Amino acid sequence: MQETLQIERKHEVLSLVTNVAFSNVPSWYGSTRRDLCMDLLVPKFRESHAPCPCIVWVCGGAYMVVDRSVWIPEMLYFARAGYVVASIEYRTSNEARFPAPLIDAKAAVRYLKAHAGEYCIDPERVYIMGESAGGTLASLVGTTAGRPEFEQGDWLDQDSSVRAVVDFYGPSLIEETSCNTNDDVPYWTMEAFLGPRFTPEQAKRASAAAYVTPASPPFMILHGQADPLIPLAQSEHFYEALKKNGVDVEFLILESAGHGDDRFYQDAIKDRILDFLKRH
Repeated sequence: MQETLQIERKHEVLSLVTNVAFSNVPSWYGSTRRDLCMDLLVPKFRESHAPCPCIVWVCGGAYMVVDRSVWIPEMLYFARAGYVVASIEYRTSNEARFPAPLIDAKAAVRYLKAHAGEYCIDPERVYIMGESAGGTLASLVGTTAGRPEFEQGDWLDQDSSVRAVVDFYGPSLIEETSCNTNDDVPYWTMEAFLGPRFTPEQAKRASAAAYVTPASPPFMILHGQADPLIPLAQSEHFYEALKKNGVDVEFLILESAGHGDDRFYQDAIKDRILDFLKRH
């Protein structure tokens, strides 16, 4: 059977660009070095393409593991909506303690701004989102803009500020998490992240809430009402800190949802996120 079809072009074709090195960091007890990489969802035909807003996505994993590719299927929703999406890796606690992963996430933002033309990115519209431990890092990137102690590594001619932050159930008050660990979040997880016998001051240094100012970017916080790992009170306190400083913040509580619940990744939630990003 032969047919001639008339097909309407309803969306542009995308490409998945993998293994893009954005920073070179110490490795193997400081004796060697390795590249940190990101995977990007970008328009396939980029020549003369209008600049797109960009979402930096940060995977979670209790600060101990990270897989930059695992969330790509869910990120396709945002790429179809016209966003470049960059899913990044960072040094985990088996390699380096805090602030190493924050330094890495900031380097990724700077890299994307430095290579905005190559990937069709509007450097003035870079956002960051993260889940769980990635939510910690995304929130810290948002609240520590301009703090020189965290601006290290590559692409230092760029700044690491972002236009807005979406935090999926991330610990934002590490000092409280450290004191309220349970069998699912053992104390040694936090020791690996912060260092053995860490002090409350060290824990506070890794808490996004400690850096909130009236200049912090807009936030959307999502948290499950029945989260057994990270208490809902974490996000409630973070929300109040942002509100107290006059920061534009939305706080969405998912009824009966647990940690990493599938309901966070339904189109109804993604639609709300898109609306939030478009407003900022």
